[in-house]
Amino acid sequence: MHYVAMRLPRIAVVALGLCIAISSAGPSFADATPTPSPDFQSLMAQYKIEMVTFQKVMKSRELDRMKINQIFMSAVNDANRNAKTTLKAAKTPTAKSEVITTQKAAIAVANAVRDAAILAMGQSPVAPIAPVKPSKTPQMSPTNKTKSRKVSPTPSP
Repeated sequence: MHYVAMRLPRIAVVALGLCIAISSAGPSFADATPTPSPDFQSLMAQYKIEMVTFQKVMKSRELDRMKINQIFMSAVNDANRNAKTTLKAAKTPTAKSEVITTQKAAIAVANAVRDAAILAMGQSPVAPIAPVKPSKTPQMSPTNKTKSRKVSPTPSP
């Protein structure tokens, strides 16, 4: 009795394996119809559409970046202009130091705002890859350009 109880899990595993093998064998005998590969012309047309879209996105991205840089440069120029006019009025070295510190802080804030705006734009898009034109298989034709060497007798010693 003990021997039969030990064999029962093995029989169950073998039976389960056979069931899985039989159930998965059906789709493997189906007719193999290969999916048609798209022709080069349709791939090229799709590539051109993707390239036009890519160029529009890049142009828009570049315009946004230029606006961000203009705002940054405006903020830096304002900080420099304010510092210059305030420095003329400042008489003591501590007042001049405070003006310069305020100028550097304003430039640092403008720099942080610019960096955050550029990061908010996200990653730049990836350019589409041009399709490769399929190469034609060259036909092997006999050529008469190569001459066969004639066997020359070797002198015997």
